[in-house]
Amino acid sequence: MILQWSLFFMYIYIKVTPTEASSWTAAVPSSVKGLLGSYVVIPCSYNYPDPKTSTTGFTGIWYNDNNQVICHSDKSQTLDQFRSRTKLLGDLSKKNCSLMIEDLQQSDGGPLYFRIEIKGYDQYSYKNNKVSVSVSQPDLSVQEGVKEGENVSASCSVFHSCPTYPPSFIWSHSGEQHDQTQQLHEGQWNSTSTLTFHPNRSDHNKTLKCKITYHRGLYVETSKILQVKYAPDIKTSSKCSSEDGVVKCECIVESEPPSMVYFILGDRVMQSSKAEKNGSVTIETLQTDSGSFSFVHCLANNRLGYDNILLSIPVKDNMQNILISSGAGVILLIILIGSGVGVVKKW
Repeated sequence: MILQWSLFFMYIYIKVTPTEASSWTAAVPSSVKGLLGSYVVIPCSYNYPDPKTSTTGFTGIWYNDNNQVICHSDKSQTLDQFRSRTKLLGDLSKKNCSLMIEDLQQSDGGPLYFRIEIKGYDQYSYKNNKVSVSVSQPDLSVQEGVKEGENVSASCSVFHSCPTYPPSFIWSHSGEQHDQTQQLHEGQWNSTSTLTFHPNRSDHNKTLKCKITYHRGLYVETSKILQVKYAPDIKTSSKCSSEDGVVKCECIVESEPPSMVYFILGDRVMQSSKAEKNGSVTIETLQTDSGSFSFVHCLANNRLGYDNILLSIPVKDNMQNILISSGAGVILLIILIGSGVGVVKKW
């Protein structure tokens, strides 16, 4: 832990300490991000004109935009709500004015600025070097319109300034997970988790969640709705009935996007008389004279594939079992293509 902080301060010193000390200057980032309830570190270095003599007695003070003291070398001077949550890091005599804010709150946003008071020499407020603090919100990205069975990657990331306690990630969907933390600039880090998975039709309209757990067991969640595209599936609950020479057939199709549904009666390609949609399920109904035919062929296709089923027309008024036809389906597909109806093969 000590080694980690030593390396961190070395990084701050190298990155933000100016090489000249001829005037009152400070180096701070314009903004930093941290996780709610965790801590945030604001890297800071300052300079002052050469006093020509040795100086002792440094007092560092951080103010918010209301000129309230949020951190002071003398803790008793710090505002009550910040007293136990803020502290100066590093050594003021070595021009390190870095600030830590623990238990980060939305109200800590600032902007904040630093003031130095050097006993027996001078004092200065670096009001032209303000830094804003914001609570980091996780970002979840996943491609839209994923296809069933394809390789899909989702990414969940968050910015923070807490390298000693990097966040951990939990996904609601199984798959191959890869986590990494990348050091950015000015004391900021980015932690990212990538999930690779193969969605199926049962994932359509389901919520993909990413849970990020960080310092002190706190966590934040973000989510996206999956939109999965898949080929038609004609349900075996599809059926035909007949009464007084009129046949009524229902073809129940599940697909995304919705399918075009056709009925084939003999050598006639017919569209439905009625269509009902419920989410990804489409119920197409054909009502026509049966003539002397014993079967009706139902075919559904979208841009991802097709499905077909052979429905028996009952001789009597009671329901009959459904027959699945493969060879007949191929013949009828040829008829359908010959009739000018576009068909997409499953793949």
